[in-house]
Amino acid sequence: MELDEVRCLAVLGLRRSGRPAALLARRAAPRARVVALDEGGAPPDDTVAVLQAAGVEVLVGPAAVLPDATDLLVKSPGVPDESPAVRAAVRRGVPLWSEVELACRVLPNPVVGITGTNGKTTTTELTGAILRRAGRAVAVGGNVGHALAAMPGEVPPEATVVAELSSFQLEHIERFRPAVAVLLNLAEDHIDRHGTYRAYADAKLRVFENQTGEDVALLCADDRGVLDEAAAGRLTGAARRGWFSGEPGRREGPAGEGLVAGVDADGLLWVLRDARVRSLCRRDALALRGDHNVLNSLAAAAAACAAGAPVAAAAETLRTFAGVPHRLQVAGVVGGVTYVNDSKATNVAATLKALTAYAGGVHLVLGGYDKGAEFGELAAATEGRVRRALLIGATAERLAAAFAARAETVGARATPYVVCGDLGNAVRTAAASARAGEVVLLSPACASWDQYRDYEQRGEHFLELVRELRAKG
Repeated sequence: MELDEVRCLAVLGLRRSGRPAALLARRAAPRARVVALDEGGAPPDDTVAVLQAAGVEVLVGPAAVLPDATDLLVKSPGVPDESPAVRAAVRRGVPLWSEVELACRVLPNPVVGITGTNGKTTTTELTGAILRRAGRAVAVGGNVGHALAAMPGEVPPEATVVAELSSFQLEHIERFRPAVAVLLNLAEDHIDRHGTYRAYADAKLRVFENQTGEDVALLCADDRGVLDEAAAGRLTGAARRGWFSGEPGRREGPAGEGLVAGVDADGLLWVLRDARVRSLCRRDALALRGDHNVLNSLAAAAAACAAGAPVAAAAETLRTFAGVPHRLQVAGVVGGVTYVNDSKATNVAATLKALTAYAGGVHLVLGGYDKGAEFGELAAATEGRVRRALLIGATAERLAAAFAARAETVGARATPYVVCGDLGNAVRTAAASARAGEVVLLSPACASWDQYRDYEQRGEHFLELVRELRAKG
């Protein structure tokens, strides 16, 4: 469907991406009736007034019913498919677009699209930082920062858009085509939303489906989930494919396909540029800690270089990039104990990766909204690294059951745990027992929606709790 064919366009969900999507729809389809819907009620800010002033009809709460004349529905990523408006659209055969699809119909800029289960935000911000250091015009957005629908008319046409892309944003694309697409990893996540791992993975893989031979697809050669999809032939699209690996000395991806970025046997990171291996920096010189950040750094360097950045800009940025908030962010040191905010770790795989950044002596805060994940592997992985697990939120009892099961299996080797209920109690409990040189790590392995608006609010609360500890000395 073309936008100039639309006579009634509905935008569902009026929060972070819905508001700019409705405003963009009003400009991009000037002859269409544009209706903005929010089944949860009016946003607490001036969104309704702004949209109405732009000529958008607004229906909220019980009145947010899909108009009979709707011939296109643009759905915000936070809206589940169980929404009455979505069900009505599916029943009537109305096309569903994500906000990303709407934006790409108007946005002329080349896009570097980055997806995966974990590491998306870090890799997206790092790729943007490399391009900025190279003197390139760049806009970072998507699932982080600005919504893509807010960029048309605001971002110069020569800028490269670096977009973090979630499964929710990719599941309803039609023509969206990134010039460079990156798949970092695949692990079970958002089963509560997608229903099955297969549906979740299929949504992620759509990032490649519209790419042509002019485009680049970058994939992790070390990730079992990615390798399984490649072996099954599910990586569609016609892009030039390149692999990256953090395994020292490795030079080939699966099926003998060459690597475009890797680490040599001496720990030196490299990237392929103009068919030549070019050095980046030593692994121990990376600004970001943890095994997972070696892969994030390689992915960002390869993506930025594919988008035109010189290798020197990538090398310097990898040595100096300070990271992103709520991702292994040092909140402070109190009494020799380091407090680390990893609130963005909203699934088990992310927490497993975070634990690689620390050799031991970790007091691990776990728990939150239940997305249907299993916690047995996590409980086992903490053994020998974590002194005690502090369990909070809606999943506390399920986590406790996983740790208790490990104790029945391995006895004294199992990680001790305590149910704390909420984050404040967990931090106070950890502070009372942690010794100098140890780490209190908030890496919940769960979403935040049981007790917080989002992972950012949870992380900010953790930072505030640490500030209070520092104030008390």
